[in-house]
Amino acid sequence: MSKKLYLAFLWHMHQPYYKDDKDTTTFMPWVFLHAIKDYYDIPWYAQNFPNIKASYNLVPSLINQIESYINHEANDKLLEIMKKDVSSLRSDELDFLQSYLFLPNEKNMIKPIHRYYELFLKYKTNNDIKEFDHQEILDSEVLFLLSWCGNYLRTHNDIVKSLLTKQHYFSQQDKSNLIETLIKFLPEILTYYKKLNDDGKITLCTTPYYHPITPLLLDINSAVAARDDVTLPKGVFDFQALGERNTSDAINYFEKLFGKKPTGFWPAEGSVSLATAKLFSKNDLEWFCTDEEILFKTIHNRDKQNIYKNYSLELEGKTIQVRFRDHFLSDAIGFEYSNKDPKTSAKEFVKHLQNIYDSCDFSPLVNVILDGENAWEFFPNNAWEFFNELYILLENTPWLQTITMDEISTHCDIITQTLPTIGSGSWINGNFDIWIGSEEKNKAWELLSLSMEDYKLKQNSLDQVTKEKIEKEFMIALGSDWFWWYGDDHFTVQAKEFDELFRKHLINIYHYMDVEIPSKIHIPIVQDNNAKLFHTKPSNYISPLIDGLKSNYFEWLGSGKIDITKEFSVMDGSKNIVQKLFYGYDKSNLYFLFEAEFLKKHSLILTLNEKSFSFDPMNCKCDGLSCFCSKTHMELKVPKSIISVLDENIELTFKVCDKEKVLQTFPIYSSFTITLENCELTHWFV
Repeated sequence: MSKKLYLAFLWHMHQPYYKDDKDTTTFMPWVFLHAIKDYYDIPWYAQNFPNIKASYNLVPSLINQIESYINHEANDKLLEIMKKDVSSLRSDELDFLQSYLFLPNEKNMIKPIHRYYELFLKYKTNNDIKEFDHQEILDSEVLFLLSWCGNYLRTHNDIVKSLLTKQHYFSQQDKSNLIETLIKFLPEILTYYKKLNDDGKITLCTTPYYHPITPLLLDINSAVAARDDVTLPKGVFDFQALGERNTSDAINYFEKLFGKKPTGFWPAEGSVSLATAKLFSKNDLEWFCTDEEILFKTIHNRDKQNIYKNYSLELEGKTIQVRFRDHFLSDAIGFEYSNKDPKTSAKEFVKHLQNIYDSCDFSPLVNVILDGENAWEFFPNNAWEFFNELYILLENTPWLQTITMDEISTHCDIITQTLPTIGSGSWINGNFDIWIGSEEKNKAWELLSLSMEDYKLKQNSLDQVTKEKIEKEFMIALGSDWFWWYGDDHFTVQAKEFDELFRKHLINIYHYMDVEIPSKIHIPIVQDNNAKLFHTKPSNYISPLIDGLKSNYFEWLGSGKIDITKEFSVMDGSKNIVQKLFYGYDKSNLYFLFEAEFLKKHSLILTLNEKSFSFDPMNCKCDGLSCFCSKTHMELKVPKSIISVLDENIELTFKVCDKEKVLQTFPIYSSFTITLENCELTHWFV
């Protein structure tokens, strides 16, 4: 039998549970916005390629929220404000509206719509839509919704097409018609997945219901098993029953939707442990997936060829299969290719597959598993061209075949090996640090522990309906996303909103128990200075000596600083190489100082307004620019005259590479904007 490479895509479709069931309000619109942009488009991109197959992971809490929009039960705060006539909006409603209207990706969602970009530039002058007239606010609302419409809607929906052509002077009726047609579109999403699944084009799978880190629910000490020096929160953590219920509820919900039980799981964040594997096996799942780092920890061998096999676990008389994702290839699509030409990215991806194929003396199984929704706004045209180029190449590569997760066990040339056990960890660094261990994350766990202890004291006096409501609030609050945004490893402008919603679920528990709410739960967990921890803007002009060192205290005083460690930007499971980036400018030049570990071992590519500069720290070669490297720092000077500066804004990205392999990229998606302000006018020193 001739050797073949089997490529198994799994696209993970998930959003946190943004609805407060007690108040019957959806506080954030991201389920609706990704529904009209991504959930239909991503499988639809493959429809013209008969040999392209994939698996799609639909999280129950996501589908549940989509159904609430379909059934007119979502009460989405943003949409409800948008439904109103602009002239009737209160000041607080305008403030809430403003927090969303210009959040879409500037380059790929705002700029391509000419009128939207005009309004965006006007908004940037004072950051206040109260300076807009009523027509401008109305136009901004409609264009915001249109910017989130995916390519399927843009090519198939007459109302969307006509409004995109119109671009301005929209009426209230135009807006109402648009919202109505988008809500009517939502039922088509699940119908489409069902059809593709019935046709054998895709495999559908799921995740524990509210996307929890299941190993931590079953045993908080799994965090120690994943990393022995982790700091555990204080408290009694009795969440095992809720971990088990998240799994069984997900299976039952999936069966209700699709008429059959799921065959497999992508656990939330790829988080696994031996206890988790036993739980999945007990619930008759045939397979689950996790990250390659878990395999390396399990077999104590980092030979990457091992991940290109199928594995099985024998657990209490049952067999369950385990598939391990290729971390590098998955992250390349999710984090790297948005900054490259679609053809270049597609060729690069297939070249990596060719290297795997050539290096294996068996038929390799390559599992590419990643977020199926959040990356695409950072690609031009919602990644349509990228997928088209990629699928053309994949279909015309004779030694390659795409398969679904369910089909893996049907190919006899795919090697299956038995594992004696499985390690604990997630897709990020093989541990649970993103969800437990830091001060803010642990504080959230401790509030959960406090709430559970109080619930157990009251439990026997509550009726069954009330207990169901309370346990649902617990399961929502145990979702992974709240902990993702706590701490300083990720940054979002909506950190406070996530914090408020997390604590609102705990407050609801006490309301249902009719017990006084502990004062601790009212105190915000998120600190006000999180944004400043990530990025400090320049406060003065600088003109440092380029010698690879912070030669004295004053030469970088007043510079801007980006703490890279506060933004998850690591490729291939490596730790951050560049730790901090200092930047500044005078009237002629830009200056950069990279604070890095072992930077001299790697190359660095800096892109400023689409002009790229390659640096070889080992030999201090920097495309002819003034540059100097030391063991832990690299300084460089870039004349403003050689880059195009538009509106005093410079878009910045950088990559750290080892030959062709990207080890680190900043930021994860799109670019980071430096604004060249006149420091003499905007900052004063006393």
